[in-house]
Amino acid sequence: MKKEKNIEIVEEEQRIDGVMVSQFTLGKKSLGTIQQDGKRCVVRFPNGEETHTSNKSAGIDALIREFHLHHS
Repeated sequence: MKKEKNIEIVEEEQRIDGVMVSQFTLGKKSLGTIQQDGKRCVVRFPNGEETHTSNKSAGIDALIREFHLHHS
């Protein structure tokens, strides 16, 4: 049986070029950023790739999925 492991993700909001951006970190590792763009959110990963989601919650899910994919 797998043991469940809780992780703590920290969200820090910062203004970059006049736009609010949410930076997500796990410990000292960056998971990426999410920026509101009209009705959608732009999700940027640490490797420079980006995707769009319908809301912030879906963006956070995408950042966590990407992190687990490359750091398991």
